[in-house]
Amino acid sequence: MAEAKEILDKVKSLKSTSDSLTIKRNKGVVNGAFIGMAGGLLVGFTRNYSLVSSAIVGSIMGALVSYLILPKNEE
Repeated sequence: MAEAKEILDKVKSLKSTSDSLTIKRNKGVVNGAFIGMAGGLLVGFTRNYSLVSSAIVGSIMGALVSYLILPKNEE
C-alpha cells in the first residue's frame, strides 16, 4: 500500500511540475476549432448556407489559425 501511495505522489508531482507545450498547443487548437465552428454556424445561419458545411469549414479555419498563431515546440 505504501508503494502505491509513493507512485501516486510521484505522478502528482510530475504532473504539477510538467508544463508541456504540446498539451497546451493541442488544447489551444481544439479551442480555436470550437470558436471557428461557432463563427461558421453564425455565418451559415445569417446567409442561409448549409449549417453543417459552414460549421465544418469554420472549424477547419479556426484550427488552422490557432495552429499557426500558437508557439511551436522546440524539442
